[in-house]
Amino acid sequence: MKESRIQGILILAFPIVLSIGIFLIPVVPDYADHALAALGVEKMVRWFLGHILAAVGFGLSPLSVSAIKSYLKGRSHVLPIFISPAIAIGAGLYAAGLGADGIGPIAVRDSGASPTLFFDGSGWWVSGTFMVAIAFFAVGLISLVVHANKSGMVTGIWRYVILISALLFVSIPAIPSGWALYGEAIAAYGVFFPLGLTIWRS
Repeated sequence: MKESRIQGILILAFPIVLSIGIFLIPVVPDYADHALAALGVEKMVRWFLGHILAAVGFGLSPLSVSAIKSYLKGRSHVLPIFISPAIAIGAGLYAAGLGADGIGPIAVRDSGASPTLFFDGSGWWVSGTFMVAIAFFAVGLISLVVHANKSGMVTGIWRYVILISALLFVSIPAIPSGWALYGEAIAAYGVFFPLGLTIWRS
């Protein structure tokens, strides 16, 4: 298999696995309503697998970035050194938050208590982890897209598609609803599908 095909697969792995996880998670219309979140936890298999797969998806994002970095380097465009660490730190924190949200409520439920105890008690520990994750990931992702555009990696309308999608990806989590996750999945495709397809075809 050509190196470009392998790179394309690595790039697309992130949005594909992430979206599978997101679509598995039962929708919680309002995260501020912990009773609604507890109802989502009742669908334990979907709740657990969805969060774990979404966490794995974020774990794959540094590989996606590495593939893009390698492609651009081969075309004499070197990415700033901070992009990879920012993505890796953001992805790690995203995975940690998703793991906590996926396992914590189920563990509390299995102890005989209501999952709302987890949501009431986690407070800023989990939400703060996500906020820091978003900050790091945003720096890395937006910088990556800006440099991909500068390099001419994508052209025409796709330049705007990946930029708008990157901005949406890092801003959508501010919406306190599970429906926003679907937007995040679509935004991930909007960034990585054009880049992955470009490399696949090269």
